[in-house]
Amino acid sequence: MTRDQVQAWLAAREPAPPAALAEQLRHALDAASEAALAGTGMAETMGTLGIVTLAALRDRQAQGEGVALDLLAADAFVTYAFEAAAEEGTDVMALAQRLLKEVGS
Repeated sequence: MTRDQVQAWLAAREPAPPAALAEQLRHALDAASEAALAGTGMAETMGTLGIVTLAALRDRQAQGEGVALDLLAADAFVTYAFEAAAEEGTDVMALAQRLLKEVGS
């Protein structure tokens, strides 16, 4: 996936996320490595973005007001992963297991 493809997919979500969350999603997408975008589909890419966003938060050992918005962004990416999985006909259970395994490592 390209950043533009991911951004276009996010922009097409209805209902749109609140402005602050949309901005945080854009920020996380901009900060993501090319490897995080290397998924074979939108579901895999969104799931990876959720894991990467959560890992970055953990690695920074962040505290304060910004943490809540980072956590919401990670949650939104994972939620969007399941939405994309439904659209793509992806095995949701396999996606959930992969994401849980990655969170644990």
